[in-house]
Amino acid sequence: MAVDINDDNSLNEKAVNLWEKNKKNIIFGLVVFVAIYFSFNFYLSSQIKSKFLASEIYQKIQLELKEGDIDQYVSTLKNDFKNSPYAGRASLLMAHAFLEKNKIDAAIDEYDWAVNNSIEGPIKSIALYSMGKLYILKNELDLAENTANLITSKGFDGLKNYLLGDIYALRKDNVKAKSFYESAFIFYSKKNDLSKVIKTKIDAIGN
Repeated sequence: MAVDINDDNSLNEKAVNLWEKNKKNIIFGLVVFVAIYFSFNFYLSSQIKSKFLASEIYQKIQLELKEGDIDQYVSTLKNDFKNSPYAGRASLLMAHAFLEKNKIDAAIDEYDWAVNNSIEGPIKSIALYSMGKLYILKNELDLAENTANLITSKGFDGLKNYLLGDIYALRKDNVKAKSFYESAFIFYSKKNDLSKVIKTKIDAIGN
């Protein structure tokens, strides 16, 4: 079959014309694609590096918790790595360090930071429970109850009801206190030794 050279030339001319007409758009599209590709890879690399650095700082906090000054490490995580899971965890450890020094209000502030900033639901619930306990210690029962009712993470129903039981027991409302204790006891029965403590409180209330 004979090849029509004129047809080939015509196709080539059309291709050239199409390129000349659209080359700016094509080049721009390629530039944008390459920029997005490298930006995305840079973002992923930065995220990995950020998580690694945050993990290293958190490990230092754990190692120096008992004897060292962890405030600078905790502040770094909270300020520079706020969106990492280690920031909220570090805040809990900072609160523990304050409690060791009987700085109740400072500990509450740390728990409050974890509640409002941690990206992990369980960490928020641990902070809320701990705050509630400290409010009870300060005899601020309304604040303790409001805090307890904010606990919503799955698996924390037992602690929530146990905390509410303590609050109503201190209010001398034995009916509600027993009801919350019983709910907590059912949750922890055959799972945790805390059930024995709860059972003792239920028995102390009586009928």
